[in-house]
Amino acid sequence: MRKLTRKQAQRIRNLKKKARVIKQKGYSSGKLPKGKELHHKKAVADGGKTTAKNTTVVTKAKHKQIHKNRRAKDKG
Repeated sequence: MRKLTRKQAQRIRNLKKKARVIKQKGYSSGKLPKGKELHHKKAVADGGKTTAKNTTVVTKAKHKQIHKNRRAKDKG
């Protein structure tokens, strides 16, 4: 059996953390319905964490619009 790389292990931890947060949001399977995504209110790049308090469930279209508006704001 091959040992996981650090990056692979981190990815597995992140997926488990995401599933735990999704369950806390009321989705007992740990998976979001089709067409829904988990959005960080404070971006991970800006120090935000993957917690129930810092995330919200939005539609894919709404998520795309949020990030489009954020990029436009950063440029202008």
